[in-house]
Amino acid sequence: MVLEQIKLGREPEGIAVSPDNRTLYVADQDSKDVHFVDVRSKQVSAVKVPNTPRFLALSADGSRLYVSLFEDDFTGNGMAVIDTAGKSLVKTIRTGPRPFEPAVAPDGRVWLPIHNGARVEIYDDKTLTEAARISVPPNPHWIVFTPDGKTAFTANHESNQISVVNVADRLVLKNFKVGKSPHALAVTPDGANLVVTNYDLDTVEVYDTGNQRLVHKVNVGKEPQAVMISSDGKHAYIVNEGSDNMSVIDLKTGKVVSVVNVGDSPRVNALSPDGLRLYVTDGRGKTVTVLRTTEE
Repeated sequence: MVLEQIKLGREPEGIAVSPDNRTLYVADQDSKDVHFVDVRSKQVSAVKVPNTPRFLALSADGSRLYVSLFEDDFTGNGMAVIDTAGKSLVKTIRTGPRPFEPAVAPDGRVWLPIHNGARVEIYDDKTLTEAARISVPPNPHWIVFTPDGKTAFTANHESNQISVVNVADRLVLKNFKVGKSPHALAVTPDGANLVVTNYDLDTVEVYDTGNQRLVHKVNVGKEPQAVMISSDGKHAYIVNEGSDNMSVIDLKTGKVVSVVNVGDSPRVNALSPDGLRLYVTDGRGKTVTVLRTTEE
């Protein structure tokens, strides 16, 4: 159920929610602003970053915001580190070409998929310097971790593969084929299933995380971009950029149980830590759509 739409920026893309559910962080792709939105008052402030912000990840305690940066001509590649309490830029790190969605590992380190570099760069969260690299097939977009922190998965868009990575020794254990153009990933809270959006097939696939067996294949809207899992693990929320809506999938049956219209050209979604709100960035709509996930 759509509750409201918040007008915001020029082209909102990446989004994250603070651990206390009170603040939205939004990367404005057509500017050099990362917006801070007070969920209650709707007041907006911004932190300037050196280049175009794309995607976001928050540290577990919410004190640091990591922002991938690059320009349309693939210059200005980097990751901005923002102090959320002080609303200040701590450091900008130079990275490989076209860094996509950052992910914070259970140990606090930041894993950054380098789209045009066929690799993942890992940054130490204390020194804010590169600590390791992992080679993966072209072109990684998204990274998720199993709840126990032992395994990572990367969505390698142009190679139609997912990499399975052992986090402890950073070794790629396996690359397995998926539908086509895997864009975003999510793991269920129990760690049993991996959900993959196939951007160019208009499908979502659900895999067993242990043996990578296909459990469900689901037809959704056009150009499924992002995915979040409900806090109870029962549903997947799929953002369909090409059809301006969101598909809700029952993960037990593999069926679409609801389709909800959102704004123009939706990009990324984020679930509030309390599980009650889902936020969707509408790129061309210049809004953030706020949805209620459960009856309160």
